[in-house]
Amino acid sequence: MGIPVDLGIVELICSRLCHDMVGPIGAATNGIELLREMGSTADPDIIDLTDTSARTAWRRLEFFRVAFGTAGGRDGWGTNELSQLAQNMLRDGKVRLDWRAEPDVTAVQGRGAKLVLNLILLVAEAMARGGVLTVQLSRGDGTLTLSLIGSGQNAALNPRVASTVTGKVPPGDLDSRVILAHLAWLQAEDAGATIQWRFADNMVLADLTLPQPAALAAAAE
Repeated sequence: MGIPVDLGIVELICSRLCHDMVGPIGAATNGIELLREMGSTADPDIIDLTDTSARTAWRRLEFFRVAFGTAGGRDGWGTNELSQLAQNMLRDGKVRLDWRAEPDVTAVQGRGAKLVLNLILLVAEAMARGGVLTVQLSRGDGTLTLSLIGSGQNAALNPRVASTVTGKVPPGDLDSRVILAHLAWLQAEDAGATIQWRFADNMVLADLTLPQPAALAAAAE
């Protein structure tokens, strides 16, 4: 029997880890700026590489704080903010994000927002050779629908990840390669969401339906 998972505890642990990393990463970024301002004689290529790595780490940290920590809150996250987080997370990789939200979809409820980001990460990881990840958000009668379409050469969800994200892998059989898929399943259960996965040649598709209060969009504006 696996150990019961409390999502609140998981989020607090992640927030603590992110908090402890903010200082060192921020200091590295500031240090590079100082070197440039002081006219350092160091190899510019080395400075640029260090700067790129530090900024990439910072963007990932921001993404993780919302997707897995307490920064996601329980109120609402604007779709523009979620889009920016996802864009920043994928910026240095081979996957290009195509974000399409209908005008009346302006926010996603707390843990639903975390689930949206986690699913984007899962589909992006299934696109090892790059491609286009299309995110479409639309509002129904008390629901929000998210469609993810990952299209690219050899795009495919690992079979074990596919089993885990549908709750078919017991906690005792989990490892670091599939833990985000298990977390997505837990987040979906917590949010009362349903996820349908579909697969085709060079394509991974996920359809998420989230219960969303009709007043949420107006409250988040």
